[in-house]
Amino acid sequence: MKQFIRVLTVWLFSYPALAQVDCNNIGFDQGNTAGWVLGYGTVTDENQKTNFSPEITGTHSNEHYVTSISDGNDPKVPSIPMVAPGSKHSIRIGNVVEGGHFSRIHASYKVTPDNTLFQYKFAVVLQNTGLDGRANHQPYQKPGFDILIFDSNGEELPCSAYNIQLQGANTVDGFESSGDIQYRNWTTGAIDLRSFVGKTLSIVVTVHGCTRMRHYGYAYFDAECLKSEIKAASNCPDESGFLTLMAPAGFSKYLWNNGETTQNVQVNARLGDEYDVKLTPLGSLDESCALKLDYTLTFKKTGAMISDTICEGESVAVGDTVYRTSGTFVRNVSKSNVCDSTVTLTLKVNPVGNYTQNISICEGESLVVGDTAFATSGTYIRNIRQVTGCDSIVTTILEVISIDLSVSSTLSITQGDSVQVQSLVEPAGEYRYYWQQPGLSCTNCPSPWASPKASTVFLLQVTDPNAVCEKNAKVQVYVKPCGIEAPEAFSPNQDEMNEIFFVYGNKCVKMIREMTVYNRWGEIIFRKTNFPFSDPSSGWDGTYQGLLSAAGVYPYKIKVELNNGTVIDHNGVVNLLR
Repeated sequence: MKQFIRVLTVWLFSYPALAQVDCNNIGFDQGNTAGWVLGYGTVTDENQKTNFSPEITGTHSNEHYVTSISDGNDPKVPSIPMVAPGSKHSIRIGNVVEGGHFSRIHASYKVTPDNTLFQYKFAVVLQNTGLDGRANHQPYQKPGFDILIFDSNGEELPCSAYNIQLQGANTVDGFESSGDIQYRNWTTGAIDLRSFVGKTLSIVVTVHGCTRMRHYGYAYFDAECLKSEIKAASNCPDESGFLTLMAPAGFSKYLWNNGETTQNVQVNARLGDEYDVKLTPLGSLDESCALKLDYTLTFKKTGAMISDTICEGESVAVGDTVYRTSGTFVRNVSKSNVCDSTVTLTLKVNPVGNYTQNISICEGESLVVGDTAFATSGTYIRNIRQVTGCDSIVTTILEVISIDLSVSSTLSITQGDSVQVQSLVEPAGEYRYYWQQPGLSCTNCPSPWASPKASTVFLLQVTDPNAVCEKNAKVQVYVKPCGIEAPEAFSPNQDEMNEIFFVYGNKCVKMIREMTVYNRWGEIIFRKTNFPFSDPSSGWDGTYQGLLSAAGVYPYKIKVELNNGTVIDHNGVVNLLR
């Protein structure tokens, strides 16, 4: 494996300068590979060494895929998420189908006092060459993965490498097996770079399949810029006087000067106490690669400014004090021999609206309050989210009004007469009526009298007292003209039915001034004057001079006097039937 690293080093630094990666995207947080150079090529073996062809810049066959949380888990090893824990994006490097390929990402990394710890996370999937681990493949022919860091002279940094290459049938230390796959789930590593502040380093991550084309190898990778330091979990100790010290994650071993071997330790906080932790990097490295970090408990005076907005009825707790009103409050939340912590809270309390509405709608309509529609009478309470983030409580008292309107749709009168136009509204109650045509005794009552001079359609509108609901109807009143009606035929044949020809009149007729009947030659065969209308005894019985007239058509003339003194003439013919 050492030989492989040397070959890679010589080749790498004959290549043009690498891209400068920004800490904002060193872990692909932007969902892309900005700042990283992507490369690929073929992998072979010669003289028992793994050889990489000249790298081609770019990507192909989806060998550099920026993953997202929505991608789920690895299809070959479902226990491996395709994104590192705590991240939104990572990158998958390598060919997931076949061997004979290598895939690589690399970038330059400027070390500053604030990013002296390069922390990386990786998960690896390598296909072994047969269940027996051999299949005529030597270790240098098998899939592998490595992370390397170089200085500006192309020299590999001491204690910085992590590399793995399948060796045989046995599972590699730290890996698990599933069929012919050896894999390692997400693992965190870290490299201390305090000795390289101000310098630019090169990070190279490579994964490859076997050199004989068949067996694949790929890996997931993520990274983060951190500072090589011990951090306190809080500025002040807890109620029992203990403070939690946290060493950086990503090392294989931790040894504190108090004997603890975990990443984080809990210590009794005393001013001036000194702690240190010895960290051994991940990988098959000797103890000389261990680094040491120191921490001294000093007095810290801290102040925090908090601005918060809450809704009426809610509260904010600062220390052991609860605030429910708007204002600025200063609270000393912790004071001990190692710290003094003060919090200034600026609090705004938005009111919660309580609103009651009385609303009436018509049957068949609905009222929307918030995201709910109501169509039946009742009292409803809903919380409505406002732009302030606080709910308003809306109480709706809903009345659904039903109006059922019926009228006499068709009426008939004689000119000069009147008729009552009746309407019926259910359920019984108070309503407003509006008749829209003239010729009525009233326009705002339910059943007016109509006296139209000509046939008229009367339109009625009915509403509830608040004019919320409206119903409409129409009534047709036909007006017959003033005058008489004469039959078209009669049959004086002694059967006591339709024996006499006489005229009918309506109430506007005063009398029949004259009725004259003629034969076909124009001779008068019947004449009578000044007699009442609708009187059979005043009509013609079908005789002339005491003899029966022959069947046929007989013309007539009638003069009619109306009640107003007007005289009108009515001419026609009557058919005498035998």
